[in-house]
Amino acid sequence: MRISSPKRAHLAAAATAALALTLAVPPGAAQAVAPSSIPADDPQHFIHFDFGLPGGFTEYVYSIKVETAAATDDIYYAHYLFGQDSDTGYYSGLQPHPNGLAGVRFSFFGKGATPLDPNCASGADGGNGVTCGIDDLVYKVGRKYTIATKKTVDTKGVSYAGTIKDDSTGKVRTIGAWRVPSGYAGFRNTANAFIEKFAGIKTCADIPAVKVSYSGVRADGKPVAFKPISHKATDKPGSGIYTCDDVSDYTVSAASTPGGYSVVSSGATG
Repeated sequence: MRISSPKRAHLAAAATAALALTLAVPPGAAQAVAPSSIPADDPQHFIHFDFGLPGGFTEYVYSIKVETAAATDDIYYAHYLFGQDSDTGYYSGLQPHPNGLAGVRFSFFGKGATPLDPNCASGADGGNGVTCGIDDLVYKVGRKYTIATKKTVDTKGVSYAGTIKDDSTGKVRTIGAWRVPSGYAGFRNTANAFIEKFAGIKTCADIPAVKVSYSGVRADGKPVAFKPISHKATDKPGSGIYTCDDVSDYTVSAASTPGGYSVVSSGATG
């Protein structure tokens, strides 16, 4: 089975550094460089921020509702959970298609993991890991979908299974499952929310506007708190997957109760 998947960034250090740079730039700084003049490669993370989680969880759940019509197949709305072991972790998320379907990904990054489901294959973005995915989820703009990760411990070791539920119908589908290496230390109490355009990038002008909300974000039933962010486009292009990091104005609004947030982005500015 052929599974396409966005490339993974080394999120643990890069995302934190990029966010720090973003917050250090004075709000309202002038856009001195037109996005169309900044060449960029696939993929590009144009929204990303870290958030804290309760540690030692066995189940992680969040719901996502995309309000933006899918103009291309190339936008990925995801959460990445950092592993205790260096350069490991996993992500899950939604890839809406304009044909009324969506892709869903549930992938582990690191050595020694084993695929446990027909939806999965060894390897992740050209490196070590396991990639799991489906590409025929019935999808509608404005519909809520809930992605869950559940940990299981048995005589064969520790495994994680990912599912997605269409909240409008209640139908639940398996995305995939993988067993982590023996002795794996598990996942940290830090995660990263990101939105990326993973194909079709030539310049930063290709970064789209998006509107999406997340709700019911919880670990073992405990709601996760989020902080508001106001990001202004600047004249400071980034590098690598963050080349287009600063070309958009966007806001992250925390929900009135813990466990939710929404993102509104203008797309490439200037």
